Amino acid sequence: MGSERTDRPLTSAPGKPWTEADLNRVALGDRDGFDVAGRVPLSAGPSTTTAKPATCSPILQALGASSSSYAADARISRIFSSKGSGSGPIMTLSAHSIGDARAVVEAFRRAAEKCTAFRDVDQSYDYEAVEVRPDPGYGDESVSLRLVQVVSYPDGESLKVPYAVVVVRRSTTIAMFYDFNRPRGPHGKKPASVPDDLVTAQVEKIGRLDPAKIL
Repeated sequence: MGSERTDRPLTSAPGKPWTEADLNRVALGDRDGFDVAGRVPLSAGPSTTTAKPATCSPILQALGASSSSYAADARISRIFSSKGSGSGPIMTLSAHSIGDARAVVEAFRRAAEKCTAFRDVDQSYDYEAVEVRPDPGYGDESVSLRLVQVVSYPDGESLKVPYAVVVVRRSTTIAMFYDFNRPRGPHGKKPASVPDDLVTAQVEKIGRLDPAKIL
């Protein structure tokens, strides 16, 4: 499943949030050397997913639906193929006003700095070992963290799944990436990571297709 053609003009005006069609054109795909395994329809509305404590909610919202508590003008997703078995990194692109785009990153940053552990009150999953990583320097601003999901079973057994999350703002566009190490996969319990080449290529493509969108 490839990316949209990028030789057509984007439909939104320079400095304005992109439309869903714009995001689909700017999203990486096979034309860019990345294999897309699937797409999940996403709502552009604000996420109501809540963590306990609530201050950690921006981290939880970035997982799964890769969303935030801020409504977007448009939001799309891509599931990339892994180099091994199963699916690979998950990415969402969302278009916001410049104020909301900055607020999305700031909310995620504050949560990453304050939270060490939290609970998904809807799915009854726990997350621990939240660790802010050095600023990767992507786009206009970015935040990277690692954490571990703990799935507990009635028999007392638990499964720990390492996750990695990267949130990037490039002008009015937010790119969220996350990946996790499958317990029976080749990396097992090792810390998870989001491929640098994927994030770099996506952020560069956003800037390349609309150079005027630098705010």
